[in-house]
Amino acid sequence: MKNKFTVTISDVHGSRHFLLHQLIKKFLLYFTLFVALSILIGSFVILFLMKEVSSLEAKKESAVAERNELLVQNEELQAKISEKAQEYENIRDKISNMEEMMGLRVNDDENIDTRLEEIDVTVMQQKTFFDNIPSGDVMAYSDISSKFGWRENPVLKRKEFHTGLDLRAPIGTPILAPADGVVKFTQYNQNSGYGNVVSLDHNYGFESYYAHLQNKTVVKEGQFVKKGDLIAYSGNSGMSTGPHLHYEIKFIGRILDPEPFVHWRGSNFVEIFKKEKRVTWESLIKLINAQYPLPKQL
Repeated sequence: MKNKFTVTISDVHGSRHFLLHQLIKKFLLYFTLFVALSILIGSFVILFLMKEVSSLEAKKESAVAERNELLVQNEELQAKISEKAQEYENIRDKISNMEEMMGLRVNDDENIDTRLEEIDVTVMQQKTFFDNIPSGDVMAYSDISSKFGWRENPVLKRKEFHTGLDLRAPIGTPILAPADGVVKFTQYNQNSGYGNVVSLDHNYGFESYYAHLQNKTVVKEGQFVKKGDLIAYSGNSGMSTGPHLHYEIKFIGRILDPEPFVHWRGSNFVEIFKKEKRVTWESLIKLINAQYPLPKQL
């Protein structure tokens, strides 16, 4: 018979005897329960942490996707801002060019709306001038064969004052009204040597005269015409050495040099006020300025 080991534990209540294998069994049981409980709790903790990690990963992916989307939107916005900034600079450049062409004082510090309003007023003011006073080309021509002023008459071979501008062009070249007006007369002028002629009365006391025309009726006396309307065709009638148009401009009967009026554009708008002194521009400017204020330097 095998000996069994016993363990005696004494306290105030007395002594108790335990078999060694019983203690080992209890210890193993409690240890096993402790390990199982730890594993169970650890499993729950691990599952909870894994769930939290998955949630955090999903949130991270969502945040990264949102960040990338915001970056794309930011790049698009930056591109649009750059595009609009370039458009704005282009507009400022165009406004500056228009101001320079119109003879306005360029001030980049002024508000764009103010500058545009000033240009708009100036355009309207210029239109009033150009619609009512002969301006620009009246026909397509190759060159100026004879200018305004003293010259030797190519037919009579004597020195005399040339009262207009001779524009060389083929017979049948269309001639357009340089301003709004009314046809004063159309006739064949035998005595002056001008041949077929047309005369237009314009506003503000201006008159235009066209000579050596083709014998082809386009307008009639008393007919109203607008700037750019066809009024005649160039020819070689009367006393002429070759096909051309003799073009004259008058102001209240005063003969003017047509060349500054032919070259009158928005880009050199104010120059004619200095070049042509026989027109009372000051009173005319005051009249038009009542409707559309002119640039200060005028």
